[in-house]
This record gives sequence, structure tokens and C-alpha cells, in this order.
Amino acid sequence: MVCRREEDTMGDSDYKYGRNGQGALAWLVLTVAAVGVLVFSLDHDADGGQSGEQTLVVYCAAGVKKAVEEAAGRFEQEIGAKVSLEYASSGVLANRLKIDKEGGLPRADVYVPADYVFAERARADGLTAESLKVATWKVVLAVKPDSALAVTDCNDVLARNVSFVICNPLAGVGKKTKNMLERSGHWAAVDAAKAASFPTVTEAALAVKENPGTQAAFIWDSIAQQFGLRAIELPELEASKANITVAVTATTAQPTLALKFTRYLAAPTQGGAVFAKHHYVSIPGDEWAETPKLRVDCGGVNREAVEKTIREFQQREGASIDVVYAGCGTLVGKMQTGEHGLPDVFMTCDASYLDMAQKKMNHPFGPDLKVSSTRIVMLVAKGNPHGIRSLTGLAKRGLRVGTTDPKASTLGALSHQLCRETGQFDAIEQNIVMMADTAHTLVQTMEAGQKLDVVIVYEANIRHMIDRFDAVPLQPKRALAVQNVAARKTTPYPRLAGRLMEHLTSQVSRRRFEQLGFSWEANGE
Repeated sequence: MVCRREEDTMGDSDYKYGRNGQGALAWLVLTVAAVGVLVFSLDHDADGGQSGEQTLVVYCAAGVKKAVEEAAGRFEQEIGAKVSLEYASSGVLANRLKIDKEGGLPRADVYVPADYVFAERARADGLTAESLKVATWKVVLAVKPDSALAVTDCNDVLARNVSFVICNPLAGVGKKTKNMLERSGHWAAVDAAKAASFPTVTEAALAVKENPGTQAAFIWDSIAQQFGLRAIELPELEASKANITVAVTATTAQPTLALKFTRYLAAPTQGGAVFAKHHYVSIPGDEWAETPKLRVDCGGVNREAVEKTIREFQQREGASIDVVYAGCGTLVGKMQTGEHGLPDVFMTCDASYLDMAQKKMNHPFGPDLKVSSTRIVMLVAKGNPHGIRSLTGLAKRGLRVGTTDPKASTLGALSHQLCRETGQFDAIEQNIVMMADTAHTLVQTMEAGQKLDVVIVYEANIRHMIDRFDAVPLQPKRALAVQNVAARKTTPYPRLAGRLMEHLTSQVSRRRFEQLGFSWEANGE
């Protein structure tokens, strides 16, 4: 059963009509946090930690109570985990997250603010990690359903001396209302003319519904419909749309369950349907699956750099990720034949292969992110006994040269193209005694000795052996492979794929690439 905890603020004297209640706010936040920690401790002690049942603590904006509560109940039934919901305004909840963290007693696993700006700020403050937008709403002037009040704009509301209430800026709707009316130049007059200011949007709606003297409230349109109020759209509020967001807290001890709940709320057939039922405009998320599956086609040069990152992502998300490592020529060829279908995510050995896939298959992938780059070099024995200084040196009679297969490998295609540009490809080709599927095979052959004098590989392939061999850099600027990553447009899990791309371009990923000799290209660096 979903547990619910709310702050009872309707009886707070600091929110009587005509008063702002700012002085008591800090004490309110501190008191609620202290009481929350105490109640949580008592609940835990009473349970004795013996039940073994997973419990998610969710800090949820009051305005989305109905939808989140219903969706949480369904989640409990389907998944078997317990969800404990605590309601307040978005700003109060954000402050509570901060107090929890600073006090060393983090409690919440998920934070659901009324507007994405709160989620952005929480992430900037190090309070949250992943987040998903799940629904939208906008600010309206709500009046009683049988009210004859007809106003055209904020000037009209003020001129008619309408008795209206607003919400404190710590609430999502209060912050959005203030921002919109500051932009239009009406905020000072509206703030001065208000009859009352409430901590949460539901209290403001209730005041209009039940108080005969309250004619109107600046609230979310979804809440107006839930309370049976009539919504008046004012031109000053036209751009007031806000995105309800679900964020995983940075301190959660159970990120996999928290992410599962987040995905559930965003899934069109699960949380999306519940949000729509309660008059929100849902934002389509990924298809629902308790264990979503992604297939990643990844150029072999990236394998050592990405394996740990992908494994960590899979564990955190509770997803199943099937990674196929091969030369990009092989990967694109299989995509074309339809042998295995298109992957959800394609990470290249070189960006030219994403361009090739886009051109040959009618642009199946979305926008790409650059990840890294590595130069093409010639690996020779220590001291460079054959005196090879450039690609033209590969034409020397009797030299034993190894490359990767140009039909299967990005490296092979680039290597052979650069050799052709020397004008001596016929002589060089006669010296090529091995065309391997991967650079790894070439490196192993060089380490074994006796069979090859020089191989063309990526700089990132040889970082571990540079003390035993010499690398001859190639001069052409195009002797550089840039690795990028893109998601298939039709993947059923676009947001999951997007988060994987974010992990592959994160600072943790950067350290792993650079340790292997790659240069970093993500985020324009």
C-alpha cells in the first residue's frame, strides 16, 4: 500500500489572508526535516529491518499528488516494492533534500518537482542525478465553475478588484507565475493586490472552491480541472508551460529501483496514462519494460575504453545491454543486409561510418555525439631498424606490412586510402602480407615477432607497448579517426539510449579513454 505523508499548512497562521508567511518558512523547513528524520527512524526501528521489502521514499510536489499516488499504487502491485510518498511544494522539498544531505541522513530516492527548473537547480547543487520529464501543464486564472467573471488580461483583473490568491514562489506554480508577471510588468501590482499566498497549489485551488470570498487563483490548469474550476487563459501567462519532472536523488542507496520507478512514471502505457487521466499533458517516454533491452553495435577500437562504462550503466539502470564489437565495415554491412536488424545505439570507430550508414539506409540514426579520437600510426620494432619515416617507406622491397581489412575495418579503409594517396600503392600492396580483421590481431602478431616488420594501427591500440616498440606518426591530417555515437530513431527506448550516450561522454568515460591514449572530443573539448 502506498504510504503518504503531507504537510498540513492550511491552519498555519502565517498564511492568513493578507500575510506572506516568509518569516516562518525557514523554521518550517527545519522542523519538517527534523520530524521527517525522526518518523523515518521510528518506522525503520518498528520494522526491525526484517521485512526485506524494498521501499522507495519519494519527495513529490503537492500539485501532482493524484497522478503520482495512483501510478505509485500500480507500480507497487506490478513490481512488489513499497512507495512512501511525501508531499510539499517543490522548493520546500528541494530544501529538504539539501538539509538531508548536509545532515548526513539522506532519505529520499526520488524527487518529483512541479517544474523542470527545480530539477535543474537540484542537479546543479549535486542533489539529483538522472531526470525525466513526464508531463506538462500551464498557469491559468481559475474561478468557480458558475462564476460570471470574465477578464481579458492582468490589467482587467487588477482594475476590477478581483479577490484572488497566489502561491508562494517556493511552489512551482508560484515561481512560474512570478516569472511570467515580472516579464509582463504586472508582478508588483499582483503581489500587492493578492488576498492570500499559499504554500501549495492544491490549497490555493481549495480556497477558490470553498471560500465564497475568494473569486480566483493563479494555479496550474490541470489542478483547476481536478477541482472542477473554470480556467481563464490570460495573455501574460501564454508562455507559462512547465515540465513536471521525475529525478533520481544523488544519494539514493537503491538507484536501480529509483530508475525503474522513474521509467514507469514516464512510460506512455503506465504513468503517462495516469497523468492524462488527471488532466495533465503527458510527455511520451520509453516503452515500459521492467528490464529494458538495448543492442549496441560498437567499433572494436573502443572496446577496452567502453566495456566498464557500459557494464556500470547496465547495472545501475537494471537493463540488459547486448554489445556487438567488430570492425565498423562489418557492422554497417550487417545492418544493410538486415541480418541482425539495426542496433539501438551505434558507436563508431570513425564518424565516416555513421555517415555511410545514414546515406545507405535513409538516415536511421538521430543526432550524434562526438566521443574521442585517435591517430593512425605505424608500429615498428624498437629503434625503427628499417628506417620507415612515412607511408612511402612501406614500398621498400621485401618489407612485411600488416594492415586491417579495408572491407571490414574503418582502420583498414583509412589506411589503404592514405596509401593510395602516396602514388605508390601498387608497390605497397605487394608488401602487405597480412590483412587482419582487427588491429588487436596485428598488435599481437607484432608482439609475437618474426612475421611482420610494420603494422598500421591506431595510437590507442599500442599505449601498453610503447616502451618496447616505436610508433611513427602519419603526417596527413586525415590520419585521424573520430569516434562518435548515435541512437536509432525508432528505438523503443530513446531516453534510455540517450542516457547511455551521456554516460559514454561523461567525465568518468573521458578518463578511461584518455588512459588508453585517445584524445577527448566530447562537449567540444
